[in-house]
Parts: sequence; C-alpha cells; structure tokens
Amino acid sequence: MAAAPLSVPIRPWVPRWLGILTAFVIMLPVILINGAYTGSAVEISSTLGVLGEDIRMAYYATAAGIAVSYPLVPDVRKAVTTKTVLLIDLLLQALLSFICAQTTQMDIVIVCSFWIGILKGFAMIEVINMVKPLFSPADIRSEFYAYFYPIVFSGGQLSIALTAQLAYHYQWQHMYYFIILLLLVAVMFVLLFFRYSRLPLRFPVHEIDGRSVLLISSVLLLSIYVATYGQMLDWFASKKLVVYTVLIPFLLWLFIHRQQTLPKPYLKLDVLNDIKPLVGYLYMMLAMFFSSTSTLVTNYVNTVLHVDNVHANLLYLGLIPGFAVGGAICYWWFRYQRWKFRFLIAGGMACFTTYLAILYFGISPDATYEILYLPTFLKGLGMMIIFIAFGIYVVEDLPPSLTIYNAFFLISFRSALAPALSTSFFSNLLYRLQQQGLTRLADHTTALDPLAAQQYDNALHSALAQGHGIDEAGQIATQSLYSTLQTQTMLLELKTIFGYLLIFAIVATVVSRFIPFHKTVKVRIVKTGEDMV
Repeated sequence: MAAAPLSVPIRPWVPRWLGILTAFVIMLPVILINGAYTGSAVEISSTLGVLGEDIRMAYYATAAGIAVSYPLVPDVRKAVTTKTVLLIDLLLQALLSFICAQTTQMDIVIVCSFWIGILKGFAMIEVINMVKPLFSPADIRSEFYAYFYPIVFSGGQLSIALTAQLAYHYQWQHMYYFIILLLLVAVMFVLLFFRYSRLPLRFPVHEIDGRSVLLISSVLLLSIYVATYGQMLDWFASKKLVVYTVLIPFLLWLFIHRQQTLPKPYLKLDVLNDIKPLVGYLYMMLAMFFSSTSTLVTNYVNTVLHVDNVHANLLYLGLIPGFAVGGAICYWWFRYQRWKFRFLIAGGMACFTTYLAILYFGISPDATYEILYLPTFLKGLGMMIIFIAFGIYVVEDLPPSLTIYNAFFLISFRSALAPALSTSFFSNLLYRLQQQGLTRLADHTTALDPLAAQQYDNALHSALAQGHGIDEAGQIATQSLYSTLQTQTMLLELKTIFGYLLIFAIVATVVSRFIPFHKTVKVRIVKTGEDMV
C-alpha cells in the first residue's frame, strides 16, 4: 500500500521522512507557545510585583487572538504561500516572545499575547494541513481529531509543567527563551526544506474588514477583563468595570449590525441559525466549566496539602493519559458506531461526575497528593470525549462555506470565554464562602474550646522555647490558630462547592443520556476542511 502523500511543500530532493520530521518540528513550538504561561505565575508575580490576574488576562488574550484569526485565514491563504506564511509567522512569534521576556509591563505582555494568538491561529492552520494526511489519509474528521486533539491539548499541559520547572530552577523568562529556540529551529527547517512557489495574487488587504476585527476583539478582551479583574476591583464598585460592562453589549450590537449589512462580512452569523452548533458550544462550555475546577484543586493542593507550585503543576500531567484514552475511545466510537451518540456524551459527562465524586469524598487534611491522580485522569478523559465528539457534531449539517466561521465561535466559547468566566466564578465563590465560613468558625472558637486551647498552648510554648518574648510568642500562637482556622474553612467550603458541582454533573449526565442528538444509530462521517481547530 502506497504511503499517503504529504501536504508539506518540501523540495523535490527532500525524502519523505524528513518532510514528516519538518512538519512535527514546526508543530512543536506552535502547540507550546502562549503569550503568558500560568506555570510561572508565582515567580512572575514575585519578581515583577504583578497580580496573578495580569497573567491570566494575558493567557486568555492568546486564546482570543486565535479565535479572531480564523475568519481571516481564507483570504490570506489564497494569496500567500505556506512557506511565506510560516517564515513571517514564526519569526514574529519569536520577536513577540522576546518582548514578553524582556518587558516588566504586563500591559505590553497582554498586547503581545493577543498578537501571538493571532499568529498562532495562522500557523496552526498550516500545521493542520501538513499533518492531516499522516493522521487521516482518508481525510475523515473524527479520525483526525482522535489523533490531533490529544497531541494539542497535551502540549498545553506540557507547557505548564515545563514552565514551572524552568521558573523554579532558573528564571521565568527561560520558558520564552526555550520557545524562541524552538521557533528558530522551525524557521531553519522551513528555509532549508520548503520549496518556494510564486502566487500571481496580491495580499488582499482591502478585503480584510479591520473595523469588524477591532469590534469583536474589543468584545472578547473586555469580557475577559471584567471576568478576570472583577474580584480584585470589587466588581461594580469600580467605575472602569462599569464602563466596560456597558461597552460590551454596545460593541457587540455594532459588530452584529455590521456583519448583517456588509456584502462580504468578516464573520457569517448564519452558523448560529443551526441548533447543532449551539448545542455543541453549550456542551464545550460545560466541559470547560467542570475543567476550570482546577483552580479549586490548586487551592486545596497549596493551602491544605502545602504542596509547592512545581509539584502542583506537575499534577496536571495526569491529564495527558486521559487525553490519549479519550482520543482512542472516540476513534473507535466513530469508526464502528455501535451505539448512539448520546451514550458517548453521557459517558464523557460521567467522567466529570466521577472526577467530582472522588474530590468530594476524598479530599481531607490527611489526604495524600497521590489521590488526585485518578480524578485528574478522569477529567482529561471527559474533556477529550466532549471536545472531539462535539467538534464533529457541530459541523455535520453546516455548509462548507460556514465551517471556518464555526471555528471562531468554537474557540471563543471553549478556549477564551468559558475558562475566563468559570475561573472567575469559582475564585469569587470560594473567596466569599471562605470569608463567611471563617467568620462563623471564629465565632465558635474560644478559650473554652479544648482543641483550640490546646493548639494555642502548644504554639505558645514552642515560640517561647525558641526564645521569643511572651508578647511575640502570643502573636505567633494566635497566628498559628488563625492559619488552622483558614485551612479548615478552605476545606469545608471546597467540599461544599464540589458537592453542588457533583449534583449538577449527575443531572447533566442523566439528561445527556436521553437527549436525541441523532435519530439513527450511525453518525455521519464529515470530511475535514480548513476550519479544523
């Protein structure tokens, strides 16, 4: 059987194996790069004196940039060769990464992150078209997603873990330098092994609707900003947040009106007229909602188990086996199609249910770090099943001319808005519940409480034995008791949140089992296109 032809525009003398290697050398930095790396959040915050919210804002800005880039892809690809796109794209990403590593202003990092996202979107399309024949010679979407999705999402987790290691052992800037090195190696491979082909077309600058791009970019970034900084700025006590909140629907209305009146809109809103994409976006946002509980797990690991940032980020490498198994399940399911689609979705939601059940019943002050491996695996499994399944489901009945616009909505909802809003929700909820719980617990903790009195006395005697004065020792003992109350309150409120989430996940699983996604047993195969995300 003849090998599948490559989509890599290699020179005639380049052997097939080297063409494949070139494709993966280019793919590696593209899937790893971000404008900001959450694995180094602690080190960046302490070094630059910035807030964790700044780092999250930059991280989400990258996802927003990716979404914005996709509707621009058709006009650019028809006028510029793959070699030209990659050379310009990779070099600009290297330059922006260098700026992020050198600057001390988070505003600059956020702007650079957004542009890195735009460039990443263009590069990702080129990567997809290069590796597509390798993963799916028959050009079948489900087959391709089963291979590609686990690789891409695993790259994100590797990036977090690697960043944490480099920041701990060296400096947080080293992740940027590492990515720059990978980008330059990729540029070298493109220069050496890609052929140059001249296109008779000019770059269609006049066809790009800059106003629409500016409007939708503003909507996404302002929405992320309000969600990310809401707690820090005390929500609507901040005039800035009030103004941004008012601007978002106004700018969105302007954008929608413009798309409906232009003869060639930047974004065709007809995608939203079909029920399937709406259902798909809802489920992907739901999956990200459950996945964003990682912020709660991190609080538990850091505060209750007292695990350092490096090991806390290493935990999420446990998602990778879950991604791999989820991809394998989806490959088998869509290839053989033995059961209805709703069973697959219910199975994915059941993974989240089991994940939350283990957290609810398993977390305790005496628990070990290792108990989190299994729930992390299950979360990765559920994510991958939902993402692949609905990545296929939403395009089943869409006309080919609309699929590229589906990519915008999918990325916007799944990778930008959902994680930003969900993380904000959980952070605010935990903070408020913890404050209320701490007040209640403190009111019931008096000198008459034998356990509290014993801990206070132990801490007091320990401080006195270390040579502290009676007043200073009393302060140390009081702080020790307060820290214990904080830890207990954190644990209690985490259990409360996980309990309600568990109930919600059970309901979602049961409902998914009975939703008639398909009237027939088999799921129709959909061919791949340039809308792959």
